[in-house]
Amino acid sequence: MKNRKNQNSILFLTTLGVYLGLVLVSGTPQVLAHAAMTRNFEITDEIEVKDDLDKKPDDERSPLSDSIQVYFQDVEYFLSSLQNLNQNGKFNIEFDTFEVAQSTLLPCVAGNKVGSYTASKFSLVNEFLRPSLESFSKRLTDGYSLADCLPSERFSGQEVTASRFNLKLDRSEFSVEIAVKKRSPQTASQFLSPLAQASRAFNSNEKELIRAKLIENTSFKSKNNQVFIVTRLPRAGLDSLLAKDAK
Repeated sequence: MKNRKNQNSILFLTTLGVYLGLVLVSGTPQVLAHAAMTRNFEITDEIEVKDDLDKKPDDERSPLSDSIQVYFQDVEYFLSSLQNLNQNGKFNIEFDTFEVAQSTLLPCVAGNKVGSYTASKFSLVNEFLRPSLESFSKRLTDGYSLADCLPSERFSGQEVTASRFNLKLDRSEFSVEIAVKKRSPQTASQFLSPLAQASRAFNSNEKELIRAKLIENTSFKSKNNQVFIVTRLPRAGLDSLLAKDAK
């Protein structure tokens, strides 16, 4: 256990060194790019995260059913936050738009959140939405433990998980897309059936309108060695879905 703590400390210090080096060289680092996603980012936030690294074995992964359940709960919670903002006159269902996109590489260390975060887009018109968008974005960064651990040249051959997400509300729809990298196209294709089964099992125990709509409008697909989870809700239906008495 002591040896793992030392390794975790080395991993953090190495990543921090790369981050500071990029700051000095270019001023536009992509490692630990939560600074681009969140205005109040502090280096101490990453130090606090390291306290949890030794709570689970390195190879312990969340059950698939847990991962998909947490995904639906996170999307539902985000929509609930929009519902609250709408009720308080801080979100306009008809006109507000936003888009957040990011890709992530996380070394395969249990509980790790220190890695490479590349924020490609954070666009919004209504500043009241920023806290909810930033909070939801942080939940999306690890791909819900669905990616395979694969060697990465960026981390000197160390195994990492690769994922990306796109969160968007435009004139036609609200959408969340998560892409995770698998070991091979065959592995990605074979992963679709268990995903769908986990989704159906979760659906049978839930009666809330928002969650039922999320599950109904979520699809799973694969392309090459990637698996995609895509949730799409028509913008025209958000008004009734986010109504005060919707459950």
